[in-house]
Amino acid sequence: MDSVNKNSRLLKTGILSISVLLTAASAVSGTVPMMAKEFSDKSSAQVQALITIPSIAMMIFILLSSIFIRIFGKRKTVLLGLALGLIGGVTPLFTSNFLIIQISRFILGAGNGLYSTSTASLIGDIWSGDEQRNLLGIQSAVQTLGQSIATFMAGILLGISWHAAYLVYLLFIPVIIIFAIGYNKSTEKAIYDAQKEVKEESVVQKQTKLPVLALVAILMSFIYFNAIMPEFTASGLAIQQMQLQNQSFLSTALAIAGIAGALVTSLYGKIYKIFKHYTPVFIMLLGVIGYFGLIHAANMVMLTISMIILSSTSLIFPYIYGAVMEDVPAASKDFALSVAKVFNNFGAFLSPYAMAATAGIFGLTGAIATLKIAMCYLIFIGIVFLILAILKTNKVKKVDSQSMTKEQ
Repeated sequence: MDSVNKNSRLLKTGILSISVLLTAASAVSGTVPMMAKEFSDKSSAQVQALITIPSIAMMIFILLSSIFIRIFGKRKTVLLGLALGLIGGVTPLFTSNFLIIQISRFILGAGNGLYSTSTASLIGDIWSGDEQRNLLGIQSAVQTLGQSIATFMAGILLGISWHAAYLVYLLFIPVIIIFAIGYNKSTEKAIYDAQKEVKEESVVQKQTKLPVLALVAILMSFIYFNAIMPEFTASGLAIQQMQLQNQSFLSTALAIAGIAGALVTSLYGKIYKIFKHYTPVFIMLLGVIGYFGLIHAANMVMLTISMIILSSTSLIFPYIYGAVMEDVPAASKDFALSVAKVFNNFGAFLSPYAMAATAGIFGLTGAIATLKIAMCYLIFIGIVFLILAILKTNKVKKVDSQSMTKEQ
């Protein structure tokens, strides 16, 4: 790996740039009312599904991405994914054929799925320790900011027509160029050569085998996504239930919270230095405080502050991905990250059903009850991570103690 300039800003920018539009499939959600009018022969559910189709395709192609990587390598797989994202993203700009639009949305999700895992694994391929954690934090921040910027731009373009809103996916073009230049063929070859020896040593291990701690972390991320989605799906109904004034400010509050959360996430490396293995416990504590403030908000200002605190829990992403890359062998890393990504998407998809099922078990109703259930989910996650942190800390102390004994 000595031939790779780890301090290259161009290399870091190239790798980080591919996260810009990773979660921007929903950026054109504002087109749904206009498209519903134009496609009056289609049901409301069919039109709304245009926003969720990419998520389904993304889950499928996240799992398939490891096959593409083995055949083509990461660089070509990422470029293929970005190219498909561009094609699928802008196609609705040129057509009013509903079937073609459905197919194009699937292609967008498929493209995002192909390079989704690489947004984290490319960082793990090159950097380690504090630098890896810093970049994972920035990667999560770039992803959130990219989604916010894309949504904002699509909203402006929507003033022209619903077709024009899809121009936002032209942002794939500079991303493709920046990545292709920053992560060039020689860099990929140097990384491949450095990893080849490590992978050969671990080839005896099954690529689908995951360490228990990594698997627990992935399962907790699944539960986290179940718990965090009510911030977006139930907050509107909650403020109606609480009868707050200026309820129309909600969309602005969510946008502010998203941007603020991204800025906090970019500081993950520094936060990890303070809390170490207790970092996810601190993150879940933030989530509990955020939901508590949301439930008891007296006005939209308090609600916005609570949402900012809640959005800061996106710090869990770099922790999960970092933990996976540290705990699994090199031969299983890409597979483990793919599993984590799928669990994340599936958790978000199942969230409304999980909240409804839990509410039904305890006989609860209403949006505020949903937020309380979500808060309890975060408490459970925090307890699990607390136990893991204690186990890891004791393990480190035991190793240090044995080392001191040998030295004596």
